[in-house]
Amino acid sequence: MGKLIYSTIASLDGYVADADGGFDWAAPDEEVHSFVNELERPIGTYLYGRRMYEVMIAWETMPAGADQPRVMREYAAVWRAADKVVYSRTLRDAPSARSSSASSSRSSSAVARGTSRAA
Repeated sequence: MGKLIYSTIASLDGYVADADGGFDWAAPDEEVHSFVNELERPIGTYLYGRRMYEVMIAWETMPAGADQPRVMREYAAVWRAADKVVYSRTLRDAPSARSSSASSSRSSSAVARGTSRAA
């Protein structure tokens, strides 16, 4: 069975978004971005809640041309290659490629599929 990795960027007081819902305060520098790329490269399936999925879906269409920083091109490729399972009561369809939505009743089977594929 594969590993389940929990990873997040949060402020010291535990917030992921700022008071206006923005996430740009947490933009990693090149060294941190490279570390995250290597950490997440072997991931076969991401498990998201609706709100984090809505933040991360930007990587689906993020420009990945030579004019973009190397770490951003690499992460876009890592994110696009992985499956995504989105847990939400309000999001019926996850619109990005390799994505599906799941209810809590399907949670354990989706996690089992994702972790067994990563093994």
